[in-house]
Amino acid sequence: MDRNQPLQNKVAVVTGAASGIGRGSARVLSQHGARVVVADIDDKGGAETVRLVTDAGGTASFCRADVTRADQIVALVAYAEKTYGGLDIMHANAGMTDYVDLEAMTEEQMDRVLDLNLRGALLCAQYSIPVMKKRGGGSIVFTSSVLNTIGFPQCVVYSATKAGMIGATRTLAVEVGKHKIRVNCVSPGTINTPMLARDVADMQPMREANALGRIGEPEDIGEAVAWLSSDAAGYVTGQNLYVDGAFTALKKI
Repeated sequence: MDRNQPLQNKVAVVTGAASGIGRGSARVLSQHGARVVVADIDDKGGAETVRLVTDAGGTASFCRADVTRADQIVALVAYAEKTYGGLDIMHANAGMTDYVDLEAMTEEQMDRVLDLNLRGALLCAQYSIPVMKKRGGGSIVFTSSVLNTIGFPQCVVYSATKAGMIGATRTLAVEVGKHKIRVNCVSPGTINTPMLARDVADMQPMREANALGRIGEPEDIGEAVAWLSSDAAGYVTGQNLYVDGAFTALKKI
């Protein structure tokens, strides 16, 4: 194994990869040798992620996929097989926030968050398993959040989806371990993404809300996903990894 490219010859799918954490993950996985399928409903952003990967010498292609649609996830996995010969890594990352008090939330708003964040991630895992079994194993990584642990106003349903990923991770790891498929999740803290810029006007309190005094970058999460998907983490499964600069240990906001 090339230590500089521990994911050489691996095939990865990253959902929600048109921007933010998904884009950072796609770039890092590629840097570590993986061939990456960039999946999103944002064609323009997805094409830009592919360009960033290929300009850096990596291999990537875009596949439009709405993870709330099972048929589109089936097509996404089939695309990875047809284009690169299989699937080794599924980073089920697509998600959204919707800041609304629970008592004011409509059923449609609730369904949208539940469908994208939790059901979509589970569908990605579900349809990855048969292909990974054919490959002799694989890695599934969910993107959870520090809000799976920390209470934050107007995030009841969002937090429920992210906490649900921990239970899903532990149980699915037990279910598919016999097939050498490992299942983990990463829980980002404050990360420099378009979503953060949309929701937060003053970044200074966010910088001070963790032990490192800075906002994380999408590539910080990507490195964790790459490690969890590498042979170096070959005995790590069923785990939730906080990548938060100790945000959960030193919460000030």
